[in-house]
Amino acid sequence: MSGSHSSEWLKAAQKEYDTADGMGTWKLIPRTSLPAGSNVITVKWVFKRKHDALGIPTEFKARITPHGYKQVDGVDYFDTYAQVGMYKTLRVLLTLTALYDLELEQLDVPSAFLNAPLDEDIYMEIPEGFEQVGMVMKLQKALYGLKQGPRCWWLMISEFIVGTMKYQKCISDACFFYKKSRTKKMMYLYLFVDDFQTAYHIDDADEWYELKQKLINEYDTKDLGVSVWMLGMRITRDRVNRSITLDQETYVTKSLERFGMNEVRVVSTPEQIGVSESIAPDGALDRTSDEIKQEYMRIVGTLLYASTSTRLDIAHAVNKLSCHIQSPTVRDMNAAKRVLRYLSGHRSIGLKFGGKGKSTTELSLEIEAYSDADWANDRADRKSISGWIVKLCGSPVNWSSKKQKVVALSTCEAELYALCAAAQEVLWLRGLLMEMGLLYVSPSTIWCDNQSTVVISKNGIKTERTKHIDTKYYFIVDKIAEDVLLPEWISTIDQHADILTKPLSREIFVRLRNQLMVEV
Repeated sequence: MSGSHSSEWLKAAQKEYDTADGMGTWKLIPRTSLPAGSNVITVKWVFKRKHDALGIPTEFKARITPHGYKQVDGVDYFDTYAQVGMYKTLRVLLTLTALYDLELEQLDVPSAFLNAPLDEDIYMEIPEGFEQVGMVMKLQKALYGLKQGPRCWWLMISEFIVGTMKYQKCISDACFFYKKSRTKKMMYLYLFVDDFQTAYHIDDADEWYELKQKLINEYDTKDLGVSVWMLGMRITRDRVNRSITLDQETYVTKSLERFGMNEVRVVSTPEQIGVSESIAPDGALDRTSDEIKQEYMRIVGTLLYASTSTRLDIAHAVNKLSCHIQSPTVRDMNAAKRVLRYLSGHRSIGLKFGGKGKSTTELSLEIEAYSDADWANDRADRKSISGWIVKLCGSPVNWSSKKQKVVALSTCEAELYALCAAAQEVLWLRGLLMEMGLLYVSPSTIWCDNQSTVVISKNGIKTERTKHIDTKYYFIVDKIAEDVLLPEWISTIDQHADILTKPLSREIFVRLRNQLMVEV
């Protein structure tokens, strides 16, 4: 409040307090009236400047945030789990929107949690700047920061979407809803806490307007119009070619500025070939320097969000960095900064969904996956790295680079574990589409570059060299027999998942990246 924007922050704080008070979020009671031994939690203000798709500040935002960590289990909170929309489901929605040429719009519920009533008795101190002597607050509705706040809101909004708006909830992702319109076309609604992405056919514009008004009337929802920005990701649309691209250029730029890496020497790959991991503690950062360790954790956390949202090209590098989050070495810090240097020169690379340019009658939704493994990748424990990519109609909708939980005794075994991981994701995506009646019955192909693994997965062969492999990894044999999955061999040159298993030369890395991603 002593800064150059103190008046704007004061207005934001007053607006937040008035909004919460007007919605009946609390009532003031004398401190002397509290039951003996009551837990009165403290509260703080959280201030944030909101930005648009170009990174330009648009709003000063203040939030009253109780210290939820001071709540007592079984006293002022019980169940806390709440569903949150998965990023892979959002990418599926964008793919369907592009392929079927649907309208894509966004809505936002301001102060969403303040709509959700509480069942527990929760007492809170009055926020700084609005204190009244001898008074405390008894909360009647949820606030951001309460342990049960997200659950209270999700239970209420999902019930409204299903009960009032007549959407159906997906079992595969409880934050993804769908319904058939009056014209028998599909309408979709994706929920991420208090942000909505909705897709519908232009013929159903009137019906969507009626549904949208129900949301606006019930929760004072903001209609943000055509979707261009969500969760730090920019949405760019080409209606002519029926494609949607998703990138994080603004997020990457802000991250580079945050770590002082905006003006650095650019590298062509996020990892350097031939630099092995440090097993011994020599070269370790000063273990007494929490500041250095915290800086490393901040960098990895920032990169992790990018790698799980749009930047699959850095997924393997981030996977390796995450393994040393508690005890980073000088080599680890240099590796993390190398990823930032790579992003500095490749900020606007993103994912492309759709782009078929066909009419809806010509489309068939095809699922395929690429699975690969780098055997005994980790020198410390000799565990392998699995990498897989799942595509919907040629568009990457999910991927993974992850260390395997067991030690594989051969390349064939490591590839089998990766193949099974990819198969699980394919089955999830098939289940999601089947719920909505969108998937045809032919099997989904999983491409693997190890012929022995393909044979074992198809036949379930138990030999002297494979007799120790846990039976659970042979579930894929049943799925192949059911004509659901179809493992096929592919040359290593064409193995897209190779980018997720190991550092690659510049030529190979760029070739694979260009096959999976686009320059926005």
